[in-house]
Amino acid sequence: MNAAVRHAYFRRVALVAWAMMTLVLVFCIAILVYEMIESGHRVEDFARRAQAPAPAPRAEEPSETVRTEQVLLFFGDATGRRLTSEPRAIAFSEYTARNCRAALDALIQGPREPRSHAPILSAATRIRALYLLEEGELVVDFSRELVTEHRPLRSALLEALMFYGIVQTLTQSALQGAQGPSVRTVRFLVEGAVPGASFPAHVDVSKPLVPDPRWVAPAGA
Repeated sequence: MNAAVRHAYFRRVALVAWAMMTLVLVFCIAILVYEMIESGHRVEDFARRAQAPAPAPRAEEPSETVRTEQVLLFFGDATGRRLTSEPRAIAFSEYTARNCRAALDALIQGPREPRSHAPILSAATRIRALYLLEEGELVVDFSRELVTEHRPLRSALLEALMFYGIVQTLTQSALQGAQGPSVRTVRFLVEGAVPGASFPAHVDVSKPLVPDPRWVAPAGA
């Protein structure tokens, strides 16, 4: 290869290299310009959002008014031998079962007149479940505290006052709502099962209990 040919060859290589570098440079400039434009748009968008007025706070909805009704809770009387009633306002709904739950919770809390009314349930007692069947049978499933807190008493009278005080409270017509029948009988469960023979030892709760007015002290007594 003579000098003229070599010179022409290298010139063509240099031109190709220069053309490729130019294309790369133009491409890089185009990307840079695009990024600058997009960055400007993002800055403008951010500025507009920052200057935009904050949305007006939503007005708080008024809290729902809880309806209450006065019912009777049955506790032991001053003699500890009969049941006596104490009026109490409870949260009332259209569901009979919920009203029974509210009344039973209040019964567990105890009387407000301790001089004339004696509690029939320990404050440690808990309700695991409560549901009402169509035929008017109310099933109440208590926690094990119903047994552990009351079994040491070993009193037939106190057992009767406890169970019939619950029944007398839950079967009153004042607890019936628009949804659900009135309670006619109460079935007792402890931890999902019928209580054992050791407690109660003097009251048969293997079947639902019906109210027994003989345990209620006469009015004015």
